[in-house]
Amino acid sequence: MIAGTSQRLPRWVPRLALAAGALLAALGLLTGLTRMGWNIPLPHRARLTVEHGPLLVVGFFLTLIGLERAVVVGRRFMLLGPVAALASTVGLVLAAPSLAVDSLLLLAYLGFAATFGYLLWVARTAHHTVMFAGALAWLASGLLWTKGFSLPTIVPWWITGFVLIITGERLELARALRPDRPTRIWFFTAITLLLVATEIELAFPEFGARLRGVALLLLAAWLLRCDAARRGLRQHGVHRYSAVCLLHGYAWLAVGGLLALAYGHQQSGFLYDAEIHAVLLGFVFSQVFAHAPIILPAVAGLRLAFRRFAYGAPLALGLSLAVRLAGDLLADSELRRLGGLGNALSLALFAVTTVLATLLAQRDVSPDRSISARLALQSAGAGGEQGGNDDARLSRRPVMDGRWP
Repeated sequence: MIAGTSQRLPRWVPRLALAAGALLAALGLLTGLTRMGWNIPLPHRARLTVEHGPLLVVGFFLTLIGLERAVVVGRRFMLLGPVAALASTVGLVLAAPSLAVDSLLLLAYLGFAATFGYLLWVARTAHHTVMFAGALAWLASGLLWTKGFSLPTIVPWWITGFVLIITGERLELARALRPDRPTRIWFFTAITLLLVATEIELAFPEFGARLRGVALLLLAAWLLRCDAARRGLRQHGVHRYSAVCLLHGYAWLAVGGLLALAYGHQQSGFLYDAEIHAVLLGFVFSQVFAHAPIILPAVAGLRLAFRRFAYGAPLALGLSLAVRLAGDLLADSELRRLGGLGNALSLALFAVTTVLATLLAQRDVSPDRSISARLALQSAGAGGEQGGNDDARLSRRPVMDGRWP
């Protein structure tokens, strides 16, 4: 794309979509608590409880990721994915006809495939290839959904999509560290194995799930060993916070891999809960924590002031998730319920601390303690010095000097 052809999006569009995604996430958390036995007064509780996974994965995560890409790159067609994801999830909540919900869901996944396909077409790089593969994994999950496959069959494709999108972003920054050939082979072997294992799991669930566990372990080890977040630990303020959250998430990815390797494909029950939430809660939400200082300024135009209380949410999430998984492994329903409540409260704490950081930023103009949209554009998509140069080719907005861990 020629520099200068990006399209500035009206600020109210991503703000409204982000607010709607946050409301769906809150509803998803409440339905999750209901599934674990907490008496939450929800209308149509029996029906909504079944939609716990789609509310969070489609209504929140996909909306957030899609908005970030659309705003940073500045191409309006990229709003198709997040807007359709929101619409399909609202359709689920309102019990819309299944044909309408399925059509919107497929449209959302096609929108994401178009977004990451466009990025790959503009900048033919390894990390964009990996992220495009992640979008295709999500599209596969949408096709399985419309064909009537069960959620436990679809979830591995969700997981694979998230892992590929996130690791693709991290590979973008890792280029600045100039990884050697064995390190690159390690990464792409794990990525290929993950894709192959997820496909095998459709026909041979036990073997495929265990193979997927091996792939997740290989990727977690690569991230812990080779990712630039390790450098962030030697920095201060928000950079160290981001690095801690990233590494915390990689550790949970390893736990998810170990569980899949040890217990194979699960359809329901305690072990199913442990396997999927180690990745979708421990890994994916840790990435949300780490990138919130980037995403919120870029998407919503909000300034954030970093304070040490920001560490409370990731610490609470890690401890409560450990309690939850202990309950799962011990088949202790009460321990699992307590851990699940702690998970929800830790995410609520994150929301509260984010609001506080926004309010504090209104009176704190110190450049080293306030994270503005300028820093967000510098670091968009988890890019850094070298990785950010590709995004500069996709948007007329400048990439500032500096590095995000």
